[in-house]
Amino acid sequence: MTVVKSKVTCFHDGECPICAIEINAMKKLDKAGNVKWVDIAQDKTALTKAGLTYKQAMARMYVIDEHQQLQSGVMGFLQVWKQLPYYRRIAPIIETVPLLLPVMEFCYGVFARYRLPLTGKAQLKEE
Repeated sequence: MTVVKSKVTCFHDGECPICAIEINAMKKLDKAGNVKWVDIAQDKTALTKAGLTYKQAMARMYVIDEHQQLQSGVMGFLQVWKQLPYYRRIAPIIETVPLLLPVMEFCYGVFARYRLPLTGKAQLKEE
């Protein structure tokens, strides 16, 4: 039996219905097993190993890239997308079209800020 080592690790909130739609679609495309999908609602110990708090991980999506560097937000998505069919064609466009990356990061920041209230989850208290 061959064990496939994932190239990147994606921390996601498995209890977020909006996030679940996108993550589940990406999981179906990840037939090569390039992404280790970590549901932070189920595995908080993985966050500690990555140097993240639960509150940090609930505020933004985080990914450990191929170089073991922590990325978040759109940069995190790009690391995942580079591992997936179809999406890997979009990543270089986002990285090279002027102003596209900052615009996407701004939009993601707005979504991330209002994600919990939009999905009916309580805001996290200060640690």
